[in-house]
Parts: sequence; structure tokens; C-alpha cells
Amino acid sequence: MTTTDDGASTRTGRPARPRRTGPATAALARASAPLACAAAVACLSLSLVPHPAASGRQAATGAPRPGPSAADRGSLVLRADRLVLRGARFRGTATVRTATGTVRAVKLTVRSLDAVDLDLTAGRGRAALRLRARPATTATLKGQGATGEVTLYVRKLSGRVTGVGGGPLPAHRALAVTPDAVPRWLARPAGQTRTITLVSATVTQVVQRGGRLSVKGAELRAAPR
Repeated sequence: MTTTDDGASTRTGRPARPRRTGPATAALARASAPLACAAAVACLSLSLVPHPAASGRQAATGAPRPGPSAADRGSLVLRADRLVLRGARFRGTATVRTATGTVRAVKLTVRSLDAVDLDLTAGRGRAALRLRARPATTATLKGQGATGEVTLYVRKLSGRVTGVGGGPLPAHRALAVTPDAVPRWLARPAGQTRTITLVSATVTQVVQRGGRLSVKGAELRAAPR
């Protein structure tokens, strides 16, 4: 995975020297180690974990299946004024193994993700840090590799739906997707890809695999308590 911040790049596993050093930067690395997220823009190396491929029957039915392992040392919450998931496809639910036990997550794949006014909080308590993009800019996560996709395992995705790839909007515009509550229009027909646009979006994420992230004017600081 490669991340960029106004043109600067680093590769996962070979971190460049961070712009800011000290306890705060170290805390973010500990809090978000299993999550390949925008904290990597601050030149932190984050580990990605492979997961077994699901069978065709599992993918079609959306039945829970084994997902990646992750040393879940903290939490990550992504907020955006506007979130666009391009080429989004619902892949069912998965069980994610963490250091504190297993959790269920919704599995999605996207070709790219655009977040306007990106605001990320990683970790909890004293270890929590906040990363924000420059106001009125768009952070972009793009898929790479043979599939050109990014895989997301999320605990919850919420916001107000304003676009579904040119199709009719759902009757209930307020969206709150969890492993136990997946709207029919997202799950059916199975395997369909679409562009989903949300406003006032919030994503609680467990694991993200693959992709190239670009953030303009990233600012990293300790989260307010």
C-alpha cells in the first residue's frame, strides 16, 4: 500500500521519517496498528492482514464467514461531510478475530472512496489522535493491484443517502448499516456494484485492505478528551 500527502509517498513496511515525533505519534501507531488508514499519511507504518477467500455460495448469500485477524488495540472512526463509495459491492458479513475476541463486521469492496472534509479519530483515551484534512478538500482512497479494489470491514456505516448510482433513492434516506441491519437495496441483487453517496457520514472501521490513499494538508494532533 502507498499513501500520499501532497505528493509525498511512503510504502507500508518501510516508513519514512515522520514530520512529528514524540509520544503522540507513537500512541497513534499503537492505537491503529491493525488499520491501514489515513494515519499512514503521517508516515506511520500500519500492518494489513490477509483473509481467506469466501466461497461463491457464501458471497452470494452474505452468510457470516471468517475474516482477517487483527490485533485490535483501539478504534477508528471516520467522519466526512460527504462520502462517495464508487463501485461499491456488498460482500456479506465476516467474523474478525481480534486480541479481545471476535467481532462481526460488514464486508464491502470499492474501487475508490472519496471523503470531503475527512476527519479521523484513532484510538481511545490518552492514545487517541485525530487526523484532519485541509477544509473543503477531498481525500481519496483508490484500489490497486489485479482487482483494483479496496476491501473494507466496517462495524457501522451511517449517513444520509443522496445518490445510488443514478438509480432510485431508497424510501428511508437515513442509513445505518451494521452486521445485523443491512438494507435490502444494498444486499440485493447480490454482486451488484454501484456508486453510493452519503452526507454527514460516519464509518466505524475494523480493517481495511489494499489501496492508495491521498490526503491534502493532513494535520495530526491529540484528540480532545
